[in-house]
Amino acid sequence: MRKKLILILLVLFVTFYISQNLYQLNLIQGESMYPTYKNLQFTLIDKRASDFMCGDVIIFYCPGLDCTMVKRIIAVPGETVLISDENVLVNGVQSPYVIGSVDFGGIASTALSIGDDHFFVMGDNHAQSKDSRYEEIGCIDRKNIIGRLIPNRLPKH
Repeated sequence: MRKKLILILLVLFVTFYISQNLYQLNLIQGESMYPTYKNLQFTLIDKRASDFMCGDVIIFYCPGLDCTMVKRIIAVPGETVLISDENVLVNGVQSPYVIGSVDFGGIASTALSIGDDHFFVMGDNHAQSKDSRYEEIGCIDRKNIIGRLIPNRLPKH
């Protein structure tokens, strides 16, 4: 009986360690990443990730809404985002990570420079996504990023 208890405690400890430091299960809630990820779909978070780049789907804590969110990075530090005439331009070029026309530009309706250690994110279903375009979310600080989703699929064309 004692060996079983030790084994159970060891398994719980290893599971906790992995969840806190390496990988964590995540449940997508909502339609903001559709069709790439569907509502109530399970994904895995790679918490070791730190080399974030355009196209990555990340999970992050949003202090303005006091919740975690899942969105795609469309601009990284040093880049400029402009949403104009239903187009999302990064450094003056149409973003390959945003499919279709975008009606709401929000804080990126005028050219927005992305600061150091910040990222501009959008949902793949941008019509139903609350993302960096909204003031209460804005650009995501690297310190608030929890990890990168696995699989890290690109939007379907």
